[in-house]
Amino acid sequence: MLPIAPGPLARVPGFGFEIGAYEALLAVAGLALLVGAVVLSMQKGRPFSAALIYLAIGLAAGAGLRLADVDWFDPTLEPELITRVAEFAVIVSLFAAGVKLDRPLTWRAWRSTVMLLAVAMPLTIAGVALLGTWALGLSLPAAVLLGASLAPTDPVLADDVQVEGPGHAEPEDEARFALTSEAGLNDGLAFPFVMLAIFGAQQTFDAASAWFVEWLLADLVYAIVVGLAGGAIAGLTIAVITYRIGGRGWLSEPFDGYVALASIFLVYGLVEMIEGYGFLAVFAAGVAFRRYEHDHAYNQRLHEFTLTVEKLAEMAVMLVLGTVLPLALFGELALPLLAVVGGLLFVVRPIAAWVALLGSRATWNERIFIGWFGIRGIGSVYYLGFGLQSFQTPEGRTLFAAISAAIVLSVVLHGLSSSYLGRRLLGPRGES
Repeated sequence: MLPIAPGPLARVPGFGFEIGAYEALLAVAGLALLVGAVVLSMQKGRPFSAALIYLAIGLAAGAGLRLADVDWFDPTLEPELITRVAEFAVIVSLFAAGVKLDRPLTWRAWRSTVMLLAVAMPLTIAGVALLGTWALGLSLPAAVLLGASLAPTDPVLADDVQVEGPGHAEPEDEARFALTSEAGLNDGLAFPFVMLAIFGAQQTFDAASAWFVEWLLADLVYAIVVGLAGGAIAGLTIAVITYRIGGRGWLSEPFDGYVALASIFLVYGLVEMIEGYGFLAVFAAGVAFRRYEHDHAYNQRLHEFTLTVEKLAEMAVMLVLGTVLPLALFGELALPLLAVVGGLLFVVRPIAAWVALLGSRATWNERIFIGWFGIRGIGSVYYLGFGLQSFQTPEGRTLFAAISAAIVLSVVLHGLSSSYLGRRLLGPRGES
């Protein structure tokens, strides 16, 4: 487990005192918060991202830990910590993404989203899995886990390319709506494919037909339906209760954020207890909550609070990830990793999105935008950690290196290009 209990971390050479692990982590987190507050304030419209700063601070902290000869945790052997932190970040972000969306629930309005999920996502999983077997020599279950982990686009790191949410009068343009709704749903829809990889690693060929039927019925059909339906019903119920008690003056404005966190935890926990997909549930709950009173100022306050919590969670994940980045493995597997990550970002995602959007009302500029900004991030960390908890594979370090490389390259390339390409391809928000 992560060594964060109070106690000696290492003796500083030349000085007569020791550094405590817990205190060191608090100091690093405090520094990141101060820097993050400035970076997030300056980020709008500028070619850098806060996630890049957090990664850099994490790298520096990791280097300090290694210099102090600290036995830091290995995420491939002890994946629970980083998995749980990533899980919290994702569920908060998914609820926030749901609250942002205000389109009618019609085929015409959501066609691009459905096609990205039904066509682009499976094509991405297959493409990345093929790259993993070819470039990294992964077994089929490990390659499927890699594809399923890297298929979701990220709702946490993609704020600059999403719709702005409640309180903004501009209409939702097609590209930003598609990216927001896709990220809100594909984080949950990757789960069946992660489970497929786990089943494939744990079962024998003789039992293949039995576990495939179980996967199809339980992990694909049941869990998706329960996640979406349970989340929508719960979100609507919470909205009805919230607006009624708020209308009677029983809920003060400073405590709006309690409703957001309560909704997230309650919906996620309940749906997971009945073995539905909690990621889908919290997104559906956010959509249902917004649609109950879509123009009410309460939605804006709820969204602003979840955005603040989301940014704190993003910082935590990127800091931890930075401290454990496998830099030695990056050097050892440089060309294979470049082949996989470059293939994903420059070939697989753009082609998959282009195929999915054939016949849609999206313009060519919007298709280019959607194809490029398939941002990889915290959801991938969660799925890899979840997979490694379920089956320990000697390929775990290679998988972690590939996913870490994809996140780092995505944070750099997408963070640097989001503002420029947003203006160049779509124009100012609401004018595309």
